[in-house]
Amino acid sequence: MATKNTNSKAVEPRADQGLIGMKMAAAQQKEALGASTDKAVIDACKAFKEAGFKPKLVFRNLPPSHLYEKALRYEPGTHIVKSGALATSSGAKTGRCPRDKRVVRESSTEKDIWWASSSSGSPNYEMDERSFLINRETAVSYLNSLHHVFVFDGYANWDPEARIKVRVVTERAYHALFMHNMLIRPSLEELEEFGEPDFIIYNAGAFPANRFSNYMTSTTSVDVNLRSREMVILGTQYAGEMKKGVFSVMHYLMPKRGVLSLHSGCNMGAAGDVTLFFGLSGTGKTTLSTDPRRPLIGDDEHCWGPDGVFNIEGGCYAKCIGLKAASEPEIYKAIRFGSVLENVVVDERTRDVDYSSNRLTENTRASYPIDYIDNAKIPCVGPHPRNVVLLCCDAFGVLPPVSRLSLEQVMYHFISGYTSKVAGTEMGVTEPEATFSACYGGAFLMWHPMKYASMLADKMRQHGTKGWLVNTGWTGGSYGTGSRISLKYTRAIIDAIHSGALDSVEYAEMPLFKLQVPTSCPRVPDVLLQPALQWAAQADFNDTL
Repeated sequence: MATKNTNSKAVEPRADQGLIGMKMAAAQQKEALGASTDKAVIDACKAFKEAGFKPKLVFRNLPPSHLYEKALRYEPGTHIVKSGALATSSGAKTGRCPRDKRVVRESSTEKDIWWASSSSGSPNYEMDERSFLINRETAVSYLNSLHHVFVFDGYANWDPEARIKVRVVTERAYHALFMHNMLIRPSLEELEEFGEPDFIIYNAGAFPANRFSNYMTSTTSVDVNLRSREMVILGTQYAGEMKKGVFSVMHYLMPKRGVLSLHSGCNMGAAGDVTLFFGLSGTGKTTLSTDPRRPLIGDDEHCWGPDGVFNIEGGCYAKCIGLKAASEPEIYKAIRFGSVLENVVVDERTRDVDYSSNRLTENTRASYPIDYIDNAKIPCVGPHPRNVVLLCCDAFGVLPPVSRLSLEQVMYHFISGYTSKVAGTEMGVTEPEATFSACYGGAFLMWHPMKYASMLADKMRQHGTKGWLVNTGWTGGSYGTGSRISLKYTRAIIDAIHSGALDSVEYAEMPLFKLQVPTSCPRVPDVLLQPALQWAAQADFNDTL
């Protein structure tokens, strides 16, 4: 649906324009006529009035087919690929820019936030409210100058008691389609009664931040104001910034309500047994939680409340570098009409996607609604988890493929969050880098990690949840020497956790880390379970350990 500002007049077709000019003017006129109900929604928004947002033409909650048309018309380099998905480019930035994230330091939230310092490891670099307002003014002025903008209204959180209304404003149709996929989509009745949003994103990513302004370190800035519930994006068109911006806000709001927010995938077995999969991007959250035998609750962002777990999102955002139908059929099948393919290489003639190519980035991505997964559980909620799986991508090749953890060990590994950043997920990361990311999602935390860890410990203790450490990284040597643990063996390990097969096998204690390692696992070679046996030289293993 399109809406126009009353101060902006549609272009009238004139005979002296020629046939092509008349057709173009008629098309612009048709665009501008829009629905009055949508215009009333935009004009009535108190936050828009306060920000001075007065767009010339607004397309609100367009369906995917219309967004395809707009993207193909206005965004060069956009294609419809053979599967029907929309392939597009995010420009120069093909990953998140965590060092350019800013959080407004103000009195109502200041004491809650885990602020960045030289030694804290926090992602929350401060900015003052005036600097935020300057960036918001920059973004709004840019958006007001455009021929048109897109607005998408959707929800975060599948639990109705925790639901948050999110409004996204963006220049690009691809961004609107992305958030159409990633947020929970309202019905027509819900859209009519949407009212004032709880959180607004002003995405002016094509326009740079002023790097000489206070608190800026580059021409990119991703700013969050928790008091006004607003986010401003400048200098990056990477769509993942919007998704993770919503997640960061949920990481603040949900614990304040006594609900634990988690960077995790989640699925459920036939017996109602729920598993949470923790891990950074590229460690296997989406792949392992997307299991044809277990309904998918979600692939990346969840909350654990008093009644069980629920997904924050309405879609999935899967890495698709090296994607194959044989190994990940559910994800491969989900990439169809309505899905967004980001920064993939497309054959100009056949429109086939080369999923093996990293010519543009290692961080190729696919965004699709969660109901594109055949066995998605709708609504995306479930009972209290039976298993918690901590996914670690060990670039040193010394951790076993699976270990059983005590509650104390779960807390240790959850707080330390040892893993590897996988190439492309963040700008500048071109090969795996060992890192420690608190709560397996340190880049998105708002409170101190101990708050999330203590809430997790309480819930696991209360509900008898088991803990496991699963290494999806390297074996037989460090990165460059060893090899990545085969996905089929990792899947077999996860199956054994779910079936209870690992409850009845013998365990051996691994030195130094004191991990309990099973000596056998169905469909996994025994020798693979003991990492020292995979190395060519025991001395090299010991030195690395």
